Amino acid sequence: MSMPDLGNSISIPSRGALQQTVATRMELGKRFGLILCDVDRFRLINYSFGREFADRVLHQVAQVLRDILGPESSIGRWGGPEFLCVVNGSDDLDNLVEKLRLRVERLVVLSKTSRIHITASFGVASFPEDGGGPTELLNSVEAALYHAKGSGRNRAVRASIVQRRVLGMGAALESALHEQRISTAYQPIVDLRTNKIVAEESLARMILPNGTMLVAEDFIEVSQHLQLTYKIDQSVIRATLDRCLSGLNGDSPRVHFVNISADLLRHPEAVQELLTLVSNYSETCRSQGLTDRSLVLELTERELFGDSGQARDILMSFVNVGLQLALDDFGHGYSSFQYLADLPFSFVKLEGSLISRIQEPTVRSIIQGMQRIAEELKIMTLAEGVETADTAAIVKDLGIDWAQGYLYGRASVDSATPPNLNTHRS
Repeated sequence: MSMPDLGNSISIPSRGALQQTVATRMELGKRFGLILCDVDRFRLINYSFGREFADRVLHQVAQVLRDILGPESSIGRWGGPEFLCVVNGSDDLDNLVEKLRLRVERLVVLSKTSRIHITASFGVASFPEDGGGPTELLNSVEAALYHAKGSGRNRAVRASIVQRRVLGMGAALESALHEQRISTAYQPIVDLRTNKIVAEESLARMILPNGTMLVAEDFIEVSQHLQLTYKIDQSVIRATLDRCLSGLNGDSPRVHFVNISADLLRHPEAVQELLTLVSNYSETCRSQGLTDRSLVLELTERELFGDSGQARDILMSFVNVGLQLALDDFGHGYSSFQYLADLPFSFVKLEGSLISRIQEPTVRSIIQGMQRIAEELKIMTLAEGVETADTAAIVKDLGIDWAQGYLYGRASVDSATPPNLNTHRS
């Protein structure tokens, strides 16, 4: 995406200029605020309506920022659809951000065929409360934005709230790992042609000392901050392999999907342990005359850390010992198609935010295109987030192979008893 022409009346500093502005403000020792704004679902807008339309969206959002924050604030492109705003003082930040959010929410950008409503998410940080140095402060506002988008978009989150959450949840997570209170839940995956359960996804859960069970969304962000995600991956993979072994003699062995993170891929000892575990599992399967390719590692584009050559070397070692690979959240990022060309994926999982909008003609066309590409590459497709029978019917009509979502069952620690699917047949 090129830098849009925002007109002579609006000055748009570069990322480097903004970093220098933050450093200079800190040297002066005066209080100031940072607002990081990100246009929601911008990649889908760009993919659906083209570069020229996407640039118009950015132009209008930039104009809203300038109108409300005024000429004394520094506003510039931070990256992609993100704008960083450096605001004098910090006492009125919350009111300013809410004005921004509401004004953007009222934006309507006209395409040739549609009226597109825009929303944005915001991270908010203050100097000196949220960081004593430029890097620390900028990291704080980025973490706040990440939390705002992860918790539903079209909202603002303060960095101080995220920091308190990291401290409290971090202590709980380290304790759970030490006391082996990381558990695994399993969500069924259904073959859309037969409506039968053919696979399941393993999902991390954390059990608190009082017995409360937290879903991954409650602690995975903190684990990333503390670089503990690879330990969670290891725990879930061990549990999943035990489950694979226990089901070897069943009448209908399932495929087991499990997520792994870039954090695990960056730990050579963790990679080697996984390879050893899978080799032992594969040997057990072969000794019983059974297939050993029932474990699928899921990765998102962001977990491939931008180096497909390095990723391919590591991932091929997994494939060589009997694993399959799935590209999760397919269509979410810019490089998904490149990874399909470079890496040996057996599955692509279509992200839930696209599936939830499948009744929109434009989105349905995008999903149909993804399905055709997968068919040409002989890669199986799996729709995530299927919650209604109507959605399931459309997904099936488009030729998608498998599906998962609340329609078929929520993740359960004990999923030995499958849900009754008879009422959901399309």
